[in-house]
Parts: sequence; C-alpha cells; structure tokens
Amino acid sequence: MRDQTSLKLNRNFKPLWLGIWILCAFATPMTPVAAQEFNALRDKWTVHFDDRMKETAFLDNLVVMMHKIDRDDDGVSQSEIDFFRARLLADKRANTVSGYLKYDLNGDFVINREEIATVSTARIAKRNRKRIRNSARIESKVQGILQLDPNQDGEITLQEIAAISTRSVPDGKNRQHEALLILEDLLELDPDKNGALSAYEAAGLLRAVLKDGTGPRVQTQNQGEQNVCEAPVASAEAEVHLVGASKGSGVSSVSVSGQDRLTSVAKINIEAGETPLYLILTSGSPIIWQLAGAVNRLENVVLSGPENDEGKIMAGATGLSDAKTTFVSSSKCIYQVTKRESVSNIRAWVQSTDLVGAATVEIHGHGSVHELALPSGKYLDQPSKAAAYGKNLSYVTSSVGGSDSSGHSPAIRQLMAGPVNRELKQVLQRFNPGGVVNVAKEAVSSDVEARYYELLPKEAGLAQLVAAGKLEPVRFGHRDVYRILDAIRVPSGLAGSQGVSFILPEGVAQPSGSLGHSLIITEENGEIDEADLFPPRGNLRY
Repeated sequence: MRDQTSLKLNRNFKPLWLGIWILCAFATPMTPVAAQEFNALRDKWTVHFDDRMKETAFLDNLVVMMHKIDRDDDGVSQSEIDFFRARLLADKRANTVSGYLKYDLNGDFVINREEIATVSTARIAKRNRKRIRNSARIESKVQGILQLDPNQDGEITLQEIAAISTRSVPDGKNRQHEALLILEDLLELDPDKNGALSAYEAAGLLRAVLKDGTGPRVQTQNQGEQNVCEAPVASAEAEVHLVGASKGSGVSSVSVSGQDRLTSVAKINIEAGETPLYLILTSGSPIIWQLAGAVNRLENVVLSGPENDEGKIMAGATGLSDAKTTFVSSSKCIYQVTKRESVSNIRAWVQSTDLVGAATVEIHGHGSVHELALPSGKYLDQPSKAAAYGKNLSYVTSSVGGSDSSGHSPAIRQLMAGPVNRELKQVLQRFNPGGVVNVAKEAVSSDVEARYYELLPKEAGLAQLVAAGKLEPVRFGHRDVYRILDAIRVPSGLAGSQGVSFILPEGVAQPSGSLGHSLIITEENGEIDEADLFPPRGNLRY
C-alpha cells in the first residue's frame, strides 16, 4: 500500500492512507499502550463533547480552523499552531486596548472616573437618564473598570491598559483555543511523523480516539430519519475509492432524471491489477457512470447523488451487474465530494469509512469529468484534441451497450437522420466536450427506471430539432439564434450562458417546455426587433 498521507487536501483530493497504525486502531484490538493513550485523550476531551457540541459539529469546526491555520497548504504544523495562537492573543490585546481607549475623551491615553461616567451616561437613552437606578448602574460600571487599576490611583494609563491586555484567555475557554489544544494532541499522534497534520489525518485520528477502535460503526443517518444508510462492508483486501463530480462531460441518450432534466455521462476506466476495488460514486447532478476496463476488479459500487421527488437517487452505472451495485437510501448518507476543499468533503470521507467499514479511503473530487482512471486517479475533463478531431463529423461520439450503428433510441436516430451543422456541433462540444453518448437503457443499473430521452437536453436537443426540420439556425455568436419552423418543445438545460433566442413566426404554435434562460421573440409582419435577440447580460440571472 502506498503511503500518501503527506498529500494535501486541495490537490484534487489525492489518496490519503492513514497508515498501518490507524488501520489497526479501527480494525483490530489496540495494544495496552495505544488503548491507554486513547483513553487519556478521550477523558481529556470530554469537556469539549458535551451537549453544546456534537462530534460532527466539532469536526466541522476543526477542519475550518485547519484551513485558517495552514499557511502553506502542506498540513498543520506546530509552528503554524503557535503562530495562530499568537494571532488570537494579539487580536485579544488589540480589542482590550481599544475597549478601554473609547473612554479616553481628551486623548491623553489616560482614563479616569469622570470620563468613564460621562461615556457610560451618554450610552443611556435620553428618556431613561433621569431614572434613579441609572446612577447605581453607572457607578457599578465605573467601579468595575477601575478595580483593574494596578495601583488603584483612580486612573488607568496606556501602560496599565497594555498590562491588563496581556492577561490572555486561558486555553480551553473558547472553541478556537479548544481546537488548538486538540490539534496539538493529534499532531503528537501524526501517523507518518512528517511534522504536519492534514485534515484527513485529523478526521481519522479524531474518530479513532472517540470510537476507541473497538466500537460499532457510527450511524451515518441523522436521527429521526426513517431510512438507514447501509452498504456491503468492504473486504480487508479492497482499496476503497470515493469519487465526486459535479457532472459528466457527455450528454446521455438515456435519462435517470426524467425528461426535463439533464443526465450526463462520465467514464471511469478501471486499470489492470490484482487488488480488488470498492467504489463510492457521488455527483451533484443526475449522472450515468460508464465503467470500463478491468471491471472484474470491482468488488462493489455504491452510488449517491441528488434525489428525485420519490427520494430515489438519480444516478446509474453501466458495465457491471446489478448484484455489484448499491444505491444509498438517501443523498445525506454520503455528502457530495467537490473539487474544492470543504468541510463537506471531510464529512463525506468520514461517512464513507463508516458506511463500508473501511479505515482508509482514497478520495477524488472534480468538476466536470470526461474520464477518470482508477486506482491511479489520472483525470481528464475533456477528450484530447487528437481524439476530438480524429473522428468523422458526428454529434454522437460513443456508444455504451451497443454498436455505433445500432441507434438505440428514437432521439439518436432522429439526430443522425439530418446533416450535421458544423457550428452547432462546435457549440455542443464547447459545453459538452464528451458529445452525445449513445447509451442502451438495458445496460444501465439505476435506482429509477432508465428511459430514453424523447428530446435530448441542451444543444443535443437543438441539433435533434434541426435534424428534424423543426428548427433553423439563424446565427451563432454572442447569443445563438434559431427560427422555429414547426411546433416544438424547448430542450431542457438551456440555462445561463447556454440560453438561446428563438424567433417565433406568425402562425407557428408557441413552444412548450421550460425556457430556462432562453427567449422567444415574436415575429410580426416578417420583422423582429434585433435588440430583443441580444438582451443585456445583466438582465439575465445566470
């Protein structure tokens, strides 16, 4: 097993292996020394995990703190903890000094009884200043401040204020100092002994200490929810990979999200090898994962993603049997893994270790995925130029579950029936570099019924309507313009910069479907207002 604990959190979330030591802490009985050390830490931290702070909330805060402390993105070191603590105390001193100097009315950097009383009186609303009890309140304020006067001469000088401000907040009295103390404890347990602690190492160590290495898996479902998060336990030999993508680079001909939402396609290429792989796949939008290569290595694949109205996961996979596919009962079972470092990624990592019973999970977070190779993690967000330009001119770039000529869906056959408009194809591939992927619905393992699109989403749907003779491209550029020739439904997903303008001639039926950020401009007497075709971008909410 490769030791990659030193890799940083924000480098595409490359593998983190907490090492043999942590693996043993989770999976095997601890040695007396380890058990004693963990028990001591757990007793020491008990004050931090009372009713006011749950474990998950503290973990979130701890990760946020680590992001603030880590100045060079290589993990948190003791010197960075010391520097951050010094900054906290410096901020406290500055606030303390400014809090006293607001009573210094004459600017001589000395505050006295009269100045404190004057400022305190001014803070009382006019209508309340004549009340007798205000005198007692003001006197109490004056006495409270002056009792901190070191020589009790009735005045506090700037030097005395500075001395007061150096009385630091004792460690453990607020959450930031609590986090620093626990980070120092965790740093002493640094698995790879490189002097720096990554967020994943901290999360793994924190869980190991709190669970004592022997307790049952933590329930990943929130209390009160009916569905329980369950998945097959990973074997001891398996490598577990947690993958996240916002979307795939291709447009699928099969939908797992209904006719009015885009289902994208992303490819995962399983590299040759002997070690079994266990995959947990998450996405921010409906997606079909195209699994190819040495799929015989796959022990199991768990899928999570957005839910439809029935609470089903809008995700699917091709290339493996249903017996090896598991869908979580709720999208909350595994948080979406994103490209940027975030608290949700740490939570997803912790959730995945609990869900499949693994001590080590390698995490990969990306935006748009064209192809991801596992277990190496080699990533492409779009096809190479050679692959993109080396094929015959076509909207359809690949097929899954059948040959290129089989034409699985009516929408694909309609798309291919007409000539290819080069400009429209360029627009399609600019927003969807993977092109249209011809998927056989029988090849999709999904939580919902996989169905062919009647009208393909986005630019693929526009191309389909052009091929059917129902839409005519007028111009391409700042905002693409199409003339409606027959009754149509607007393709889904034409939002943001992918919105277009439709010219509706007289006598043609009003289009159905969701416009997104597209516009319909009515043509009257064969004329239109050119300004209507290109509205200012500020008027559109992208």
